[in-house]
Amino acid sequence: MIRVHLRSSKVARVVALSLTSAASASGIAATLPARHVAACERLQGFVVPPSEIGLPTSGAIVTAVKPVSASGNGATALPEYCEVTGKISPLDRSAPDIQFKVALPAEWNDKVVMFGGGGFDGTIPDVTGNVPNGPVDKPVPLGRGYATFASDSGHQANMLGSQDGRFGLNDEAVRNFGGDALKKTHDAALAIIKARYAHWPHRAYFAGGSTGGREAVTAIQRWPSDWDGAIAWYPAWDDAAALLGGQRMNRALAKPGAYLSVGKREALYDATH
Repeated sequence: MIRVHLRSSKVARVVALSLTSAASASGIAATLPARHVAACERLQGFVVPPSEIGLPTSGAIVTAVKPVSASGNGATALPEYCEVTGKISPLDRSAPDIQFKVALPAEWNDKVVMFGGGGFDGTIPDVTGNVPNGPVDKPVPLGRGYATFASDSGHQANMLGSQDGRFGLNDEAVRNFGGDALKKTHDAALAIIKARYAHWPHRAYFAGGSTGGREAVTAIQRWPSDWDGAIAWYPAWDDAAALLGGQRMNRALAKPGAYLSVGKREALYDATH
């Protein structure tokens, strides 16, 4: 675990007060304390200027907020929290936005966790989930009071999901996937966290596996002062060889009679178990 100090520069609190999301609050106001609902809704339209993000962008904005009631029990318990959705705008107008989410617990432990993605990314990881290979009998980070956040790394996948590589046609999107989105998301998320709780986190951690593991290593190598530690599961992988190998197997199995029948699979299972 790498221990470093977090940056301490101030973030301008530029808040556009908009309570037009009354529909989202009306159904939960009876179950959530009014102050938590109000604190969540005040973040609607919150702007992070380009000067407060450590790499070039056109700034970030909160596009949606949703107060969420507590749920679950034991290891599955989640607290009351505010789900924040936002976007970081690129310099290149033809590049995709970086879409991100932040989960802000009503009772914060002054710590944050950023989750990494998988494959070529393209979707936002579940900010209410667990760290890779985390204990199943313990609450997830959000359930323990961590503020959590994650992004799609700067492009939105199609039906191919994490195997959609179309973003490779845009240089800024490629740089975002290659690591820039990690810094941009970190800075935007911490500005939102500072706006909600009025102080910076005391500890910050990154957690990911596979592509997320590589992102964890990238984050702590390129911006060590942003992080106090990281969980980097199986970060080393030859993506090109893996994808080509998968296509080779697909072609082989596509030949008539190549794919094992149900009977053969059952026989193989019985012989090996």
